[in-house]
Amino acid sequence: MAHTENALFTLLDPEEQGYNRDEVDEFMARARVAYDSGTGMPLAEIRQASFSMGSGGYDPAEVDGALDRLEDAFAAAERDRYISQHGEDAWYELLAERAAPLRIRLERPDGKRFREPAHSSALGYRKEQVDELCRELEQYLDGENPMSVDEVRTIVFAGVHGSNGYDEAQVDAFLDRITEIMASVG
Repeated sequence: MAHTENALFTLLDPEEQGYNRDEVDEFMARARVAYDSGTGMPLAEIRQASFSMGSGGYDPAEVDGALDRLEDAFAAAERDRYISQHGEDAWYELLAERAAPLRIRLERPDGKRFREPAHSSALGYRKEQVDELCRELEQYLDGENPMSVDEVRTIVFAGVHGSNGYDEAQVDAFLDRITEIMASVG
């Protein structure tokens, strides 16, 4: 791995694939301005950040880790601002309100929480694994299961075709929302 001065992250050797340095630098500069100004940045924008791959470039694992920490920092800043303006009880009421639609999905029976892939040949996430995580998340929201946001961020489901799977995009969107809430709890 190559180290270059003024690089925000480790630069990979030219024969390795990494994130486009200019794209990452531009995103991180926007994030710094948003953080320093106190205007914030939507957590979804951080989670959905993507960068081109190319020879050399930044180490993807380092950048991804930094994005997770950035999301946590913005969530904490949002939480602190809200609590200073409205109080801690109001913050937890807001989180409960945000979690309400997610709870409805979590309360659905196993095998029915999400839609199945559109076609029998389409790849989806194994229902049993997703349902297991959903049960754990329901317990988390009830205060019965301590979980870290990183447990959800790094979860990997086995792929399966057809009716044994859930639609990946729908599950991913749900996990983005639950991650946002978990990061906001602090």
